[in-house]
Amino acid sequence: MKIIIFTENNRAGGMDTFITSLINNWPIKEDSFTVICNQSHPGIPYMANLLPNEAKLITHKIPLNWSLGSKFLNKLPIFIQRIFRQIFRILLSPLQYFLIKKLFVNQNGDYLFSVNGGYPGGETCRLANIVWKRLYNKQSIHNIHNFAVNYRKIFSIYETFIDKQLERSCNQIVTVSKACSNSLMVRPVFKKSNKILHIYNGLNDKSKIKIKSEIRDTIKIKKEDKLLVMVGTFEERKGHEFLFKAMSYVYQRHPNVHLAIVGTGSKSETQRINQYIQKYTPKKNIHLTGFLDNAYQVIASADILVIPSQDFESFGLTALEAMFQAIPVVSTDHGGLPETIGENGIAGLYSASDDHELFSKNIIYLLDNHDISKKIGLNGKIRAEKFFSSIEMAKKYQNLL
Repeated sequence: MKIIIFTENNRAGGMDTFITSLINNWPIKEDSFTVICNQSHPGIPYMANLLPNEAKLITHKIPLNWSLGSKFLNKLPIFIQRIFRQIFRILLSPLQYFLIKKLFVNQNGDYLFSVNGGYPGGETCRLANIVWKRLYNKQSIHNIHNFAVNYRKIFSIYETFIDKQLERSCNQIVTVSKACSNSLMVRPVFKKSNKILHIYNGLNDKSKIKIKSEIRDTIKIKKEDKLLVMVGTFEERKGHEFLFKAMSYVYQRHPNVHLAIVGTGSKSETQRINQYIQKYTPKKNIHLTGFLDNAYQVIASADILVIPSQDFESFGLTALEAMFQAIPVVSTDHGGLPETIGENGIAGLYSASDDHELFSKNIIYLLDNHDISKKIGLNGKIRAEKFFSSIEMAKKYQNLL
């Protein structure tokens, strides 16, 4: 069977990990894979490095609504950006439909996975399922990795039409958590659908591989120094301001603890992060590492992984990466994070996403109690191995075909 994986993305991260993990752990070795994504996707080198030699990686130059006029739009308020991008989404969709159809004609696949971010997410991801059904009348899955948002009434005709076409075109709409599936209920079409289910993301247990990260050397800290790590793009929803507020309390008790922020963003987003540092934690041990393609190894060097997410955290892949390595996790309770971590206080600690004081207390608690921290880390590893194997994840997807 020839399986096509279609995706649209403007950031390297969890979706790339999902795609490579799915392919590398696919139970039927005779099946072949072709991954199709936008040429501008920064995660292409990462995927190319991890995909098996027999898998194909094809890029395209189909115009995307979020990139159209981005230099101009990024200077405008967020709500105005969203309105313009929705207009671009509608105007570009006929051209995108035609170009996707042209792309698929040359592939002649047997099954389609359309791997989307949130919902509506990438418009080409939605159109891919629709084109596939009309072109081949073959089965497909629409895969959603982040929360759904509702549409403005002014765009309801278009959005309702696309939702209906998508729901009719694919066999399953698969999300990565119960919380993510529940978020789809804001869209009237999906309230009536019986095609929605969730399959948790999975990872390989890389802890058996000898992992050595040079992050402590890079940021020039000693082996015995306590290191907290956060991995995430520079977006407001990731909770950087929340974290720095919490760290202002942590530094009062542990002035020598280090915090490494792994990730990157636009120039304006980076300026915003530096403003937060100056406001809440000036002259403290804060290290902005930029994007690192070995985030798994960086997490392995941490004493605690912190996840201060404020919005759209549908699953929490970085939490899982830490748990597989017995690194304790302190997070907020947003979205699917409690589903990943499990019962609070056993395999990780989480607090409300508006309570930075409790978040800081959870960090301090683990820094003060080494044995408890170690036990929580080990509990996390046991949970990860039991419920979040990439082999089991791939089997569940294969069973849908």
